Amino acid sequence: MKALLLTGVAAIALGLASPASAGRIVLTGHDNDYHQSIGAKAATTAELNYLTGGVSATKKILVLDHGSEAITLINSVGYTAVGIDPTAVTAADFDFSKYSAFVVASNENCGGCDNPSGTGTLLATFSGAISTFFNAGGGILGETSANDALGFAYVPETANSSPIGDSSGFVATANGVADITGFTAVNGDQTHNTFSAPGTGGTSGVYKVAESLGIGGPAVTIYADGSIKCATGGVPPCTITGVPEPLSLTLLGTGLLGLGAARRSRR
Repeated sequence: MKALLLTGVAAIALGLASPASAGRIVLTGHDNDYHQSIGAKAATTAELNYLTGGVSATKKILVLDHGSEAITLINSVGYTAVGIDPTAVTAADFDFSKYSAFVVASNENCGGCDNPSGTGTLLATFSGAISTFFNAGGGILGETSANDALGFAYVPETANSSPIGDSSGFVATANGVADITGFTAVNGDQTHNTFSAPGTGGTSGVYKVAESLGIGGPAVTIYADGSIKCATGGVPPCTITGVPEPLSLTLLGTGLLGLGAARRSRR
């Protein structure tokens, strides 16, 4: 009985110490799919590698694009894009067995971009399918939503803030450089929306800032990894939960083992 108890506790500890199944999100205020500059392509490549683990050879990228700009961008950086008009997408299209990530093209209000306003709200009706895709390990890349306040409604707890007229002065944060290999700020392209700082203004504290206007300035590109949970039936509201840090899991596992040992000692 004692051995069984310790074995069970150890199994729980090891299970908690194992990485949870989770996906990754990157959202940007840039319309990289429209400009497709050297900086835009470099940032997109790094973002897709982060989202997919670099599995471009084994899985394709689902691109939700009313036109062709985002599709062209994804193909140009070494991934294979499968384009679907967001007005024609179905829940079955969010299939992790086929796609390692999905990309949402920029809102048409950025000047020459493709997706109509309301795309974010439309995609939010597939929250259940999106959360299943994400929790299986899928990635999400969202280009600018411009002046559509609900342009990022398809991902949980994400606030859309004011645009920035500047096309330079953007910097990659220490977090962005550390977590997204090869990430670079995009200068030369205007950003059409920013984000409230993580933990404020409706943006979940799970997100981190990868790019800002100047050091400590408005957030231009944000990212997160974790899991998504929606209300019963897979409908909003949805929340995002971060992956626990390895040290925290180790401490929790050690604590459980300690409890098991103490119980054995008392017996």
